Amino acid sequence: MVRVVQCQGKEVLLRTPEDDKNNFSFLNVMNRVDQFPDEYKDDDRFKKEVLYLTSHNNIRIGFILSFVVKEIVRCCGQKLFDSTFTIKYNDGSLAELKFNDEEADNRNTKIGQIARILYEKSELKEIRGWRDEKYAVYVYGSPYVLVERAMAGIMGILTYGIHVNGYKIDTKTNEIKFWIPRRSSTKPTWPLMLDNMVAGGIGYPHGINDTVIKESMEEANLSKENIEKNIRAAGVLSYIYFPQRLDQVCFDSESAYIVGEVEYIFDLVLPEDIVPRPNDDEVDSFNLLTLQETIDAIVKNEFKPNCALVMTDFLIRHGYITPENEPNFLELVNRMHRKLPFPQPNFYSHKS
Repeated sequence: MVRVVQCQGKEVLLRTPEDDKNNFSFLNVMNRVDQFPDEYKDDDRFKKEVLYLTSHNNIRIGFILSFVVKEIVRCCGQKLFDSTFTIKYNDGSLAELKFNDEEADNRNTKIGQIARILYEKSELKEIRGWRDEKYAVYVYGSPYVLVERAMAGIMGILTYGIHVNGYKIDTKTNEIKFWIPRRSSTKPTWPLMLDNMVAGGIGYPHGINDTVIKESMEEANLSKENIEKNIRAAGVLSYIYFPQRLDQVCFDSESAYIVGEVEYIFDLVLPEDIVPRPNDDEVDSFNLLTLQETIDAIVKNEFKPNCALVMTDFLIRHGYITPENEPNFLELVNRMHRKLPFPQPNFYSHKS
């Protein structure tokens, strides 16, 4: 197990003989999130069972599984399906599920109807986590269609979120401790797993900064003044959530959803007198974990997978995980910043 030791007045990570014997690598964290290969287009079964979701003017905006297309037709009827989409078949490559309407209001109305009918009739588990919140799908930097958040995996669209690492530094020992929440038992996804101090999806029409403020107040009971005074932007992670090998997936269940995710990362050093507290039903409790306890929890898969990735990113940026103690350092860093196959927004133009 990776050990935390003091060296010249600071905490460092020491790779142990046991780590070498077991071939331990923080690359395992990445694999729990994204094993989607770059050469996915060459897989025959993938080409048969997955379609590109495209705009009416042929811009690719998502991956949708063929069994989902059949489920939409079964629940919503052929008439609504045909008024919303057209299927285009291509020789030797993925078929396309194409939006028909040029008008955004028509697209939003119809996809909203489909989402509501699936919620009422379908046995798909993801739609049961209805949020009554919209995610925007972007083309040329602008919102193209608004999709109920619980439809994100079903439609295979790109999603966007914010994650805030909350921590404090002991000024006497220089030891770092992290404020780590445990997710509520009633959460529709990953209940009771560990999380980053604050995390949330960027729902339309919110931007990055107002989502940070909103989620920090809602999830951790932090004041806007304290957040704005102490928070620092720390980069972005991008990956395709697909935590299994492509050659072992049958594409006939929700576990095969292919969802690109972009997470904007922030670091927030909290003063001694500021303690995050649950303020809604999202969080069960907050605990202050040492560096060793945090790493142990990452290794034991106690974190929600993408939150473990955010923590790993923090450990890299702050010099704890280095090329000297991580044998797959370069691959890990490269894979944490993946180029995604669909258009993305420029949130600068959506400032609030």
